[in-house]
Amino acid sequence: MLKQTKVNMFQISGDVFRALGLKIKIAITVIFSGLLIGSVILLTTSTFSNNFNDQLLDATLNGSSESETLHDKFIGGLLKPGFDEGSCVSRYTQSLLYRKPSPYKPSPYLVSKLRSYEKLHKRCGPGTKAYKKATKNLGHDDENYASKSVGKCRYIVWVAVYGLGNRILTLASVFLYALLTNRVVLVDQSKDISDLFCEPFPGTSWLLPRDFPLMKQIDGYNKEYSRCYGTMLNNHAISANSTPRHLYLHILHDSRDEDKMFFCTKDQDMIDKVPWLIVKANVYFVPSLWFNPTFQTELMKLFPQKEAVFHHLARYLYHPTNQVWGMITRYHDAHLARADDRLGIQIRVFSDKAGYFQHVMDQILSCTQREKLLPKVVSQEESKLNMSESQKLKAVLVTSLYPEYADRLKNMFWEQPSSTGELIEVYQPSGERYQQTDNKLHDQKALAEMYLLSLTDNIVTSARSTFGYVAHSLGGLKPWLLYQPRDASAPDPPCVRSTSIDPCHLTPPSHGCDADWGTDSGKVVPFVKHCEDRDNDDFGSFSNASRFEDIVVKHIQFRASSCDGHNMRAHSHLLHPKLRFNMKKLEDNILFKISGMMKLTITFATCLVLSMVLLLPSYNISNLHKSHLTTTGGLLATGFDEESCLSRYHQSSLRKPSPFKPSTNLVSKLRSYEMLHKRCGPGSDAYKRATKQLGNNNLINSNGGDCQYVVWTPMFGLGNRILSMVSVFTYALITDRVMLVDQRNDITDLFCEPFPGTSWLLPSDFPLTDQIDSFNRTHSHCYGTMLKNHTVNSTTRPFQTKLIKLFPQKDTVFYHLSHYLFHPTNQVWGMVTRSYNAYLSRADEVLGLQIRVFSTPAGYFQHVMDQIYSDELKNMFLERPSSTGELIEVYQPSGERVQQTDKKVHDQKALAEIYLLSLTDKLVTSTRSTFGYVAQGLGGLKPWILYEPRHKKAPDPPCVRAMSMEPCSLKAPISACQAETIKTTPFVKYCEDRITGIKLVDEL
Repeated sequence: MLKQTKVNMFQISGDVFRALGLKIKIAITVIFSGLLIGSVILLTTSTFSNNFNDQLLDATLNGSSESETLHDKFIGGLLKPGFDEGSCVSRYTQSLLYRKPSPYKPSPYLVSKLRSYEKLHKRCGPGTKAYKKATKNLGHDDENYASKSVGKCRYIVWVAVYGLGNRILTLASVFLYALLTNRVVLVDQSKDISDLFCEPFPGTSWLLPRDFPLMKQIDGYNKEYSRCYGTMLNNHAISANSTPRHLYLHILHDSRDEDKMFFCTKDQDMIDKVPWLIVKANVYFVPSLWFNPTFQTELMKLFPQKEAVFHHLARYLYHPTNQVWGMITRYHDAHLARADDRLGIQIRVFSDKAGYFQHVMDQILSCTQREKLLPKVVSQEESKLNMSESQKLKAVLVTSLYPEYADRLKNMFWEQPSSTGELIEVYQPSGERYQQTDNKLHDQKALAEMYLLSLTDNIVTSARSTFGYVAHSLGGLKPWLLYQPRDASAPDPPCVRSTSIDPCHLTPPSHGCDADWGTDSGKVVPFVKHCEDRDNDDFGSFSNASRFEDIVVKHIQFRASSCDGHNMRAHSHLLHPKLRFNMKKLEDNILFKISGMMKLTITFATCLVLSMVLLLPSYNISNLHKSHLTTTGGLLATGFDEESCLSRYHQSSLRKPSPFKPSTNLVSKLRSYEMLHKRCGPGSDAYKRATKQLGNNNLINSNGGDCQYVVWTPMFGLGNRILSMVSVFTYALITDRVMLVDQRNDITDLFCEPFPGTSWLLPSDFPLTDQIDSFNRTHSHCYGTMLKNHTVNSTTRPFQTKLIKLFPQKDTVFYHLSHYLFHPTNQVWGMVTRSYNAYLSRADEVLGLQIRVFSTPAGYFQHVMDQIYSDELKNMFLERPSSTGELIEVYQPSGERVQQTDKKVHDQKALAEIYLLSLTDKLVTSTRSTFGYVAQGLGGLKPWILYEPRHKKAPDPPCVRAMSMEPCSLKAPISACQAETIKTTPFVKYCEDRITGIKLVDEL
């Protein structure tokens, strides 16, 4: 869970300024003051000019900014005011707060038509006398029902079938048909429609009452039904003289040619007489309505921008319920709002065995990189931008039933930097693996994801996906369509840019009507074309406005070039007299304010400069101080090549100032150790002498020089290795030994060399290299075995006195030594910084959760979730708001399920995650986890430790706050030595998570 504040620091070298003479200081101050005041005046003048032009344009085009806001709130008049805003927050806030202004404006004719429809629905809708009259005899057999007087109200009932994408597209299609034919649309509420959308029409309901006479029969309607229009045509059972009381329209993917005659004029003349139409559809059939000349005339008046049909109707009809809108806004604000650019990727796999396919992943990468939607990745050395530079942040929102696609993308941009230097963050709200239509929560999440996709800047969708159609058209986006793969291989080209924002009618009529009979349906009218994502099978059509784009662009350019302040004044004689008066009044008002504002600006600038002059002498961000910060309070020696190990001096830039300062004794001891290591380390004469006799089995009695060594060998997981290496180095410090580390594992892939001018790596020709792996506690030279056999005598050395001098703050041993020893390689540091900058740096506060399950078999356990897992946490805060109103975003860098120690990339990711946890503000860790110990010690954090569950139940209490940031020695001595230490040493205590373990605490 992430909450972190981004801080930008403006640093000035105080040392240089203080070194200058008084006269030079004054001269610099005067020059700087003049430049600053002049810049502010110019900026202010420019701002006033821009404000004048902007306000003038507002006054001219809209009368006032308030009217423009209202215009946006009601989407150019699409929506009617008067609804209770609290009961459906999304209705008026979508366009105001979350969407960029749409280039597609509703026509006045469409707005007028919608107002007329609302009156019709209110007069004829459920509960009215007209509705009661229309349904009175509907369930009875009466051949003359349609010819009887049933009033002026006619209806079309939409029945929910197939998935949510299909339903949203077909309901919009049915509503448009109702607009064109003056029918009242009623929607089947037997599914979860009221859990998804608010009522769209004021003062009435669009829900079909549950006591509708045909309610029990509707589910059984299909193309074989006797009242199905296509079947009646086949059977010649319909004519002008025998109009049925209701008709069933079968507009599904398996519709017959007879069913598709519904779109033709002469058929509409007959259908128009039927009072009740029942529709089942799973395709967006709006494009085919244009084949009807009567409809076409009306449609052109309603939608001058022909591709914007669904865009307008969806924004009018669909207003997510507060539950769904909460999911949308929480996720958007937590994950997408702070990004500089947003890319949506919607993945639908049409396969009998759906799931993750590498060829689909290859296709996604090929498309997004070829179209410059996503950058390629490069090696750390090839990265263009320095780690410290400000980088553009791109959020990638992936929606799929399968989480593997998002995981692969996330890993790719985590493991390697992008070629452009952009930070790429990848999010997937859910990945439920199989579709669960009519499961309330599943459908609510699906709707939330459609809306989130529609809020992106660019979008890539799968061919023939109704989910993708809804998202891109709702957002007014022309998507890149991923071609459907054939034969388990990625298509080439992988995708195509759509020429329209309108969805595709996947199974349209194959030919036109009447005079156009036999004509390819994609050639009947110039603005209805075959869809790009179904070109291969010659199906699909959509409304295409590309032929009108030049006119739209010129119109926009004309407005842009004609509406600056100068041109507007020059052409003011063309304006309405009232607008000319508003312009004059506005101009006088602004000019009146300028003189006062300029005086205020000069005063402010002068005060600002004087404040800076006064503050500079005490401004403690000097080069010396900066050097002190980058060397971690003197822990680190200077002189290393920074580029070869960026983390060495840059770690402090990601961390808050530490309250833990290294003692002068520790700093001095480290400098002495570095000289010792340089004198005795690998390649030195002393090392060669020391190793010369090492291969002999005899004890060394002769003088082998003044260099003594301790060799660290890696065992167990990464957390164990880091903890044990610090322990060994501590021992080396207090015994004046040289520490050498076994390099046969991946140590060089994880850490840079810590000591200047030498190496800590044990040479590969070390005489005992071939024997080390076999050393164990039964080895003849094992110290414990030698004590037991009285081969050596035990002596006590005064470690405690030395340690107290080195570490006055007793619980900072691991903290200081880990900051001194461990500097992640550029590859690992790139993972750390990319992940931190993309996911953590912009949050107000960051909480780290480290979860280790000690169980066979390991995996997900609900009782552990009751204490804490990433996906469940993410879902919890997606589905419900937090009690505090905070936005909670949950991020897990990796989830590899199986520990893979000594696998290079796995260990690099593990190390990166340890460092990321150490950069959090608060930390929760699992009991006895060395991974967690390293993170807390490195970050200087006192964690909350999760107790180990017993009998598959969450403990009560679930956790305890650690008294110290020091790791626990899990296998401490159990002899009298330990008991005596606990009694006499106040800064050694038993661990909270292991009663037999001990840890350091600060006695104060």
